[in-house]
This record gives sequence, structure tokens and C-alpha cells, in this order.
Amino acid sequence: MLKVLHFVSRMDRAGQETFIMNLFRVIDREKIQFSFLCSRRGEGDYDSEIRALGGQIFYTSEITARGPAKQIQKFRVLKKALRQHPCDVYHIHTHHAMDAFRDALAAKSSGIPIVVVHSHNTSALYHIGAHKVFRYLLALLPIRRFACSEAAGHWMFLRNNFRVIHNGLNLDDLYFQPESRARVRDEMGWNGQKIIGHVGRFNEQKNHRFLINVFEKIHKMDQTTRLVLVGQGELESEIRSLVQEKGLEDEVDFLGVRSDVQILYQGMDLLLFPSLFEGLSVVLVEAQACDLPCLVSDTNSSETAITNRLTMLSLKEPPEIWAQKALKLLYASKPREDNREVLRKAGYDIRTLAVNLEKIYKGQ
Repeated sequence: MLKVLHFVSRMDRAGQETFIMNLFRVIDREKIQFSFLCSRRGEGDYDSEIRALGGQIFYTSEITARGPAKQIQKFRVLKKALRQHPCDVYHIHTHHAMDAFRDALAAKSSGIPIVVVHSHNTSALYHIGAHKVFRYLLALLPIRRFACSEAAGHWMFLRNNFRVIHNGLNLDDLYFQPESRARVRDEMGWNGQKIIGHVGRFNEQKNHRFLINVFEKIHKMDQTTRLVLVGQGELESEIRSLVQEKGLEDEVDFLGVRSDVQILYQGMDLLLFPSLFEGLSVVLVEAQACDLPCLVSDTNSSETAITNRLTMLSLKEPPEIWAQKALKLLYASKPREDNREVLRKAGYDIRTLAVNLEKIYKGQ
């Protein structure tokens, strides 16, 4: 059996983690064993399912150093963890070249045969200068290079020597179903309202402040609109305070982390997604699979537009313009359809991806 060890922060319900779980559910687990090495301790959203599927979860030791010594300690801690949990394939999920180089070097020096660096984003919120420098060092290592999109690949790797691995979905579980829409809208009390949704962690990247400002303008124009926020994160209390300051607490729902987000897409009327940057958002792939209209920032790669349901708008445009565009999409008359074949042809079927990835892991 081939042992694949995924290196992540923690298996919470976020984009790259959701992709890994989609893969884990359908990959041939009699031939390939997934385990997870986490740099953050604590129970992750997916941990119980990982164990149910036969996966193991390990943790690196606590990092106590600061400054440059922190990177040296991380390197040593990782080497120790890799000695304790040997594997055939070490799959690093990251968006920063400094982290990728450090972690890949630790793995190669530990004798791991196959090391994969998988780029999941197109920018970072820290040490941009270091990222640019370490891209050159990363290019020297004998590793395999994956990216969730062309844009994410160019962000991480100097040359076009990477393979795009789409953020695939189980398309037989995720497509528009009118009966599911009717049921969830009834259960959530959404009947008679236009539901604008957002799914994502409360952090700087997801740009929730701008999102709230846009919704404020939308609601002034149309009192039937409601905003639904799915996720959690370090900025949640700040965004809750902003909602209260604007007097929108009765029109904005904070739903936290949900295991039924695929059903919630059915009941929404628009996904509003003004991220500062993205690799290729799993959320936007899921939303398009459900044929949900999406209004997104043009900082998303053009590769994100898998269907004609995705509309891009510049973050340089004021909230008023975003609100006008959102209302136009909300009241467009095009009925929602079954998009499974569209996404399958675009390469987003997780079962096909799993078969291909099995071959890659085995060096075929």
C-alpha cells in the first residue's frame, strides 16, 4: 500500500482541506493510504470523518522560537515528525514559497522518495519579499509541482513545470435540485426573501468589510434581501460589530461552520465573493456546480469562470456599483439548471481526478 502524508495546518472546513476530503472519499483506499500531519493542534472539522475513513492524524511539536530561529526550529520539528511517520509520498499544501522550500527540503533530506508541493493560492498576507526569493531556491529541489490553477502555479513556481490539479467535486452529489431548494428555503425561513450568500473564513483575504458595505447598499435598494455568512475565523467578532454599527443585525445571519453548505447553495439566490486573492476557490466551483449566480472580484483567475454564472467585477469599483450589479443578477430571469456535464467536461469530476492522481503518486 502506498502511504501518502498530507501536510496541512489543520483539517478544518476550508478550500484546500475540502478538496483533500473530496479526494479521500473516492480514492482507492485499499491501494493508497492517506494520513495527515498538522502544524496546528486541536480537533479539525474533518477529523472524525478522516478517522472513519481509516486515516491517521499526527501533529508537529509546538514552535516556541521567534524571528529567524523560528524557521530553523520548524525545519527541525518537521524532520523529527517525518522520522516518526515515514511515508512514500509527502504532499505539502501551501501558498508561500518560503514555507514550501523549508518543508520540501526537510522531506528530501529525510529520504522521502516523492515530495509534492501543491500551490493553492495566488498571493499571501505575509513576507511577500521572502516568497519571491524562495521561489528561486524551490526551483532547485527535485520535487513534483502541483497547482489548483495556472495562476496559482505561476505564483509559486518560476517555470511552467507544474501540473494543474483541479479542485474536483463529486458531481453526482452537487448539482441544482429544485426540490432541495424548496426544502431548504422552507427550513431556513427564507421564503419571500432574496438570499445573498458568502462562504469563507473570516480573515483579511475574504474581504468581509467590503462585503458588508456592499450588502448595506443592496439592502437599501431592496428590503427583501438577506445576507447569509457561512464560516468562522479571527475577524468574526469585528465583522459582527460592523453589522451592528450599520443596523443590519436583523438582516445578516452568521451560520458558523456548516456541514450542509452544499444544500445551502440550493436555497441561495446569489453568491457574493469579493476576495482580495484566490488560487481557484472550491466555493466558487461548488456554487457553479449548483448553477448559482456568483458576483466575484476580478482578483480571481479567469480560470474560475467554468460556467456563464460567474460575473467578475473590480474591487476598485465602489460598493454602489457592486450593489447595482448584484441586484441585476438577483433579478435575472434565467432558470437554474443541472451543470454536471459542464463541470465534468471542464475536468472537475473528482473520481476522474482520483484515478489520475493515483497514477501520479505511483510515478506512472
